[in-house]
Amino acid sequence: MLEIKSNGTDWNAPVQPIHTLIKKLEQKPLDPVYEGMGNFIIKYKNENQTDNLRYVGCTHFLGHFATIPYVFNVITNEKVVIEELTKAIRMNQERIDYEQLRRNIFSY
Repeated sequence: MLEIKSNGTDWNAPVQPIHTLIKKLEQKPLDPVYEGMGNFIIKYKNENQTDNLRYVGCTHFLGHFATIPYVFNVITNEKVVIEELTKAIRMNQERIDYEQLRRNIFSY
């Protein structure tokens, strides 16, 4: 199952394919504020975590970028998609510009 609720310039923009998100993750830093909201990746492990049982066993990718208008809200249980997005997000968090943004946000 792959449910793309948002993947584009805003939460209600036409949905872009996953490879567009992966390309953006290679180019621009995410907004570190999402570290406090699941760190961009939330696993639905059991029925107590969600009101919607169809998401049990899925992974939820949620966030936006710091320097461009682009947001994503993707829920999937597809192993390849989970692996690719997880890797791309974690690599993005290792970028120098991401770390600078992170320090600015969490230095208070």
